[in-house]
Amino acid sequence: MLKPNYFKSIVVIAALLSIVVSCTEDPAPITSEDKTGEITQDETWTADKIYKLQGKVIVNDGVTLTIEPGTIIKGKEGDGSNASALVVARGGKLMAEGTANNPIIFTSILDNIEIGQKSGTNLDETDVAKWGGVIILGNAKVSDKNGDTEGQIEGIPADAIYGKYGGTNNADNSGVIKYVSIRHGGISIGEGNEINGLTLGGVGSGTTIDYVEIVANLDDGIECFGGTVTINHALVAYEQDDAFDIDQNFSGTFKNSMVVYKSSVSDEFLEIDGPENDTYSDGLFTVENCVFTDKDNDGSCDLKSKAQGEVKNNVFNGLDKFKVSVKLDTDCATSLTDAYTHYIDGSLKIKDNKTDASLHLYTKSDNGANPPVDCEVPAAFDTAAQGIFSLANNNDSNNPTVVAQSAFANWTWTSIHNKF
Repeated sequence: MLKPNYFKSIVVIAALLSIVVSCTEDPAPITSEDKTGEITQDETWTADKIYKLQGKVIVNDGVTLTIEPGTIIKGKEGDGSNASALVVARGGKLMAEGTANNPIIFTSILDNIEIGQKSGTNLDETDVAKWGGVIILGNAKVSDKNGDTEGQIEGIPADAIYGKYGGTNNADNSGVIKYVSIRHGGISIGEGNEINGLTLGGVGSGTTIDYVEIVANLDDGIECFGGTVTINHALVAYEQDDAFDIDQNFSGTFKNSMVVYKSSVSDEFLEIDGPENDTYSDGLFTVENCVFTDKDNDGSCDLKSKAQGEVKNNVFNGLDKFKVSVKLDTDCATSLTDAYTHYIDGSLKIKDNKTDASLHLYTKSDNGANPPVDCEVPAAFDTAAQGIFSLANNNDSNNPTVVAQSAFANWTWTSIHNKF
């Protein structure tokens, strides 16, 4: 028969084993991580966490941030200089290569999307300015004011060195953005100074941007300040300013892309400016093989301020006005100059586009009138318009609108919520 001390020993040993087992159990997984300030060495963000941006998160010169497919990044609230945004400084790289099955998603902290999901349920296309956006800065050529070949990007405080962009390397490589969706951004950092969904400053042709969605942004969907990058398969939906905005002699390309918006809350399909100085003034943009749809049937484009390049082989649904800006007084009587001059001399080409309605070209007065006066173009220019716009046939098997939608099916917020 065992003595009582043996029973006590067994009980003590069992208790000790219980403590050892409990101490060696795996801790609960960490499902979120806060990010703020500068990233000073290479790092990788993984799909098993939600990353929360507090203020500006800056990928420094010489540093690479890699984001795995399926990763969700949420920007916290905060306006002014405290607005949340991911900024890739000149010389930094963002390697954000998602897939159609596992897109990388930037959204607001207010979005109830969870790990493994492609969309939340509580925010819609009217939910804008919930955080900032994504800003990529490079070393390609820009044509800034006063002869400058570099600038300070909008949406970043003027004294922040990491906001500089531009240089001499048109082949500069800022990384890869592929199957990335950017949602519910555009918060203001000051009067008239909001952050675009995707801002590209001096981004070079070595950068890959392919399959990217911007949805529900208060400011522009995608804005390019100079640079040479090709933007392929971009979808901008329900932005509240311009969809594609081109400035400072951007000489890259938008192609195979799509815009869906309502003009009752948005501005232009396209807003295009040319060079701002004579130091660099020979860059030519291209917008081709894109589909633009205004669900209010009052869409417009504005080519202005020495715009030069090509708008070709696009389809415009619901387009009401295509403006080529000129210097006019408020009675539309002054001689034509500005972007119209580039149209006449051939450095601005508008050709082989289709629209779903008969269209007159318009000019927009650019003399400080508030609001600007839209003036119907003189008969000679309007006659020329018949050669650059023809009626679209949206009933054939190669309906360009349907073809464009297929590139964004199932992985974008716009497709998931049937908002085409």
